[in-house]
Amino acid sequence: MLEDQGLLLNQFFTLWAMLDPIGHLPLFLGATEELARQERRRAAALAVVIAFCILIFFGVAGQFLLHAMGISLLSFQIAGGIILLLFSISMVLGEPRSGASSPDEPGNNALRVAIYPLATPIIAGPGSMLAIIILTDNHRFTLPEQVVTYGVLAAVLTLMLVVFLLGNAIGRIIGHGGANVIRRIMGVILAALSVNLIVSALAQWLKLPPI
Repeated sequence: MLEDQGLLLNQFFTLWAMLDPIGHLPLFLGATEELARQERRRAAALAVVIAFCILIFFGVAGQFLLHAMGISLLSFQIAGGIILLLFSISMVLGEPRSGASSPDEPGNNALRVAIYPLATPIIAGPGSMLAIIILTDNHRFTLPEQVVTYGVLAAVLTLMLVVFLLGNAIGRIIGHGGANVIRRIMGVILAALSVNLIVSALAQWLKLPPI
């Protein structure tokens, strides 16, 4: 029983650290700055559901697919880091668009933002994908243990959704200008994180000391 509880806590804190619901709130506010309140809530719910599906897919088939395609985890990490870097640059240098959806395409902005960048690469990014692949390794964990891992993942993402939904109140407090400032600051931080992903993978590949 104690071993099961220890495994459960280890998985929870590992996924919490990788998904970082609190730390991703400013990124959520920055990415959804152009959306109205109702659209922002819809984008949050859609993003969490889509990210959950993506991570479940990688947990079930990711290890097999990467191996079958001859793709190393380091290559996957570098590719994910590059995608994050490109998005972070757009956060820093791009101009936010107006807040409402076009009349002939209601809700399309919420779905678009929910898919990219919220669901991926912000929530289901290279780090969280690698984490779920490792936590559901077929060589280390039985099927019941993997099912428990998916349950823990669902719990962490539910907490993330709650945090994102509270973003509406925070957004009203900081206003449009504050959200714009947060967007650019978090873009710089995300750029540094993405560079760290790329450099750490290259350092591991070249057997260099960590930076």
